[in-house]
Amino acid sequence: MFQVGLESFFADKDYNNSKTKVAVVSNFTGRDRNGKHLVYRIAEDSRFVLKRIFSPEHGFGSNEPDGEAVANSKIKDLNIEIISLYGANRKPDLNMLKDLDLLIFDIQDVGVRFYTYISTLRNIMEAANEANLLVAVLDRPNFLGRTIEGPDLENGFESFVGHLPIPLRYGLTSGELALWIKEHYKLNNELKVYKCSDYNPSMTFKKLDFPWFKPSPSMPDIKTAMLYPGTCFFEGTELSEGRGTDAPFRKIGAPWIDSNLWLEALKPLLPDYVSAKTTIFTPTFSKFDNQECNGVFLELLTDEPKPVVEIGIALLYSLMQTHKGKIDFTGRPSLSKPFIDYLAGTDKLRKGLLEGKKTKEIISSFPSLRFQAKYLYN
Repeated sequence: MFQVGLESFFADKDYNNSKTKVAVVSNFTGRDRNGKHLVYRIAEDSRFVLKRIFSPEHGFGSNEPDGEAVANSKIKDLNIEIISLYGANRKPDLNMLKDLDLLIFDIQDVGVRFYTYISTLRNIMEAANEANLLVAVLDRPNFLGRTIEGPDLENGFESFVGHLPIPLRYGLTSGELALWIKEHYKLNNELKVYKCSDYNPSMTFKKLDFPWFKPSPSMPDIKTAMLYPGTCFFEGTELSEGRGTDAPFRKIGAPWIDSNLWLEALKPLLPDYVSAKTTIFTPTFSKFDNQECNGVFLELLTDEPKPVVEIGIALLYSLMQTHKGKIDFTGRPSLSKPFIDYLAGTDKLRKGLLEGKKTKEIISSFPSLRFQAKYLYN
């Protein structure tokens, strides 16, 4: 039976004769198949002393809005402080680590460079290296499989949504990525990766027979996660990417969109494993909250991981061809370039679209994929 790395961690007999002082980096997803959270299992295990918890973007409950600072808090029934790593600090300082024997990372990632949990993973690994502290990564599956696609991160486009020089979709589990980070940045402290059992990356989410624990407010199901590497580009436009609806990253639009015109241009560009239709939706928060939007609704017709970055580009290309001069690429106050450049890790996507280049032309212009990784799973 498939099990996440959390189970192999608790089976590790190295901790049997110690009172290991532990901090946990986690969120809502750090649970076993019965829904019990890692921090409660540690708190009830006499081998460990739980000192504190660190939380990433969206907070420990995975329910805070995207991009908004998260405050420190506390788990009252455990009397344990939760220190936000998406507020005043993005990285623990030495005072937060000096009383620890072990720093544990257990977060379900979605296998995409701009999903910020891997930025937090890099930061906590570097902080632990400075403190000469053991890091344990409790591995979880990459639902997007081994497919690698999208551009590498180019120099000059680094940000918290582009914190690692890896492809947009990198084909590794968190544990495998942690091993890559350790080697790439030449970290000297000890790293232990606790593998998933009865797992191989070709397994679909359905075959895992494991609960979906929502990793962020707008990631409600596996179909959303599988389209997200392509449709997240719309975060860098004025269009709604469907946040605040029942289908984020699958409903895309704005009040002024001619959805029939867009769909007619889009359909010939889609692969046979994705369908599209026109839709009308009203977001309850984020862009165009409480305003009726016209747009398209995407449906993934397979459980198998498929290339989807090209789908996002096809959406943008067909939109810009049918709404010429009406699409703006938006920015963020703290960033000097349009936000889509940071999501893509290059300006070649935006510039190619503005030049009217087709999807394949844009993809061929991307920085080459130089990524080399070592795999824990066949």
